[in-house]
Amino acid sequence: MDILNFVKTTALVLAATQFAACSSGPPPKQELTLTHASIRSAEAAGAVSHAPKALRTAQQKVEAAEALMSKKKYDKAKRLLVQAMADAELAEATAEAEKSKAAYEELQQSITLMKQEIARVQE
Repeated sequence: MDILNFVKTTALVLAATQFAACSSGPPPKQELTLTHASIRSAEAAGAVSHAPKALRTAQQKVEAAEALMSKKKYDKAKRLLVQAMADAELAEATAEAEKSKAAYEELQQSITLMKQEIARVQE
């Protein structure tokens, strides 16, 4: 009987160890919420037209992370969400940079036109 109990206990310990090794941390709900907020912020900044590739990459990673979460693969999902947040932040920064560049170019054109008008009036 002692050997049988030992084998059962050992089997339980091994099974528990295997289960613990395969298990994942808690669902990354906070990361999911923050990533969705980052994507909305990027969209509001104009990433749809100024940084569509980075924005779409972020959205695809969120979709993949949500699929992993439904399979309870929380650690992998969390890693993808962190990547997606970085992609969304890149999209937002790119959109802001593109808008700033366009505003700068418009301002430069206005200055050029003003200089031309001043030169014409002084003639």
